Amino acid sequence: MQKSIDGGADFHGVPGSLKPLARAEALTVKVAEQLRAAILSGALAPGTHLSVPEIARQLGVSRTPAREGLIALEREGLIEARASAGMAVIAGGSADILDLLDVREGLEIMAVRRAAERMDAAALAELDRIFLRHEAVVKAGDLRGHVEWDAAFHGLIREASGNARLARQLVQIDQQLRVLNSRLSRAEGWSGTAVLRDHGGIIAALRAHDADDAEQRMRAHIQRTRAFHLKSGKLP
Repeated sequence: MQKSIDGGADFHGVPGSLKPLARAEALTVKVAEQLRAAILSGALAPGTHLSVPEIARQLGVSRTPAREGLIALEREGLIEARASAGMAVIAGGSADILDLLDVREGLEIMAVRRAAERMDAAALAELDRIFLRHEAVVKAGDLRGHVEWDAAFHGLIREASGNARLARQLVQIDQQLRVLNSRLSRAEGWSGTAVLRDHGGIIAALRAHDADDAEQRMRAHIQRTRAFHLKSGKLP
């Protein structure tokens, strides 16, 4: 049975999860923004089939901006072409996550070194706030919250690096990981506690403006994540 854009069994009679757009807006950009937000929030789950006619109907646009919006997200790696079913939200397993982590490691290490050199008191205070919110959702066993606050932690470090080109590359990698990691609730052995320990150490290195220590801690953090996926094998 075909999945709908809002996760239902089919498109017919299912309330839409996307809001109509005003005609005067830059339609392709707005289509991509709404679809991206729905994918990252989990409203459009991994593997969800994406129909150009249905997207156009729900957003109140023609098929051209709907199609172009999908193409933009395909370039970002959030959706993929299916030979027999058009487009779908990415739905890879551990092998795909490991490939992304290989790329992320090099970029994230550059980012955290620059952040250690440049991060000011206000940014460190925000990082502390993110850590506390992350800690709360981990204690509550909230996997979706964990994925969101983990992304916020790495996002702030990315911004603090002051390198816009590096940040753009990391945004795409992090968004893809966020979608794929949303499936961790079905993987044995997942725990946010180790992630929090790593994040705490990274914050300490950033507060000390110690780029070498920050690099070592970030590398260990990403390698720990990689080890988890190697151990857990293939996600369902």
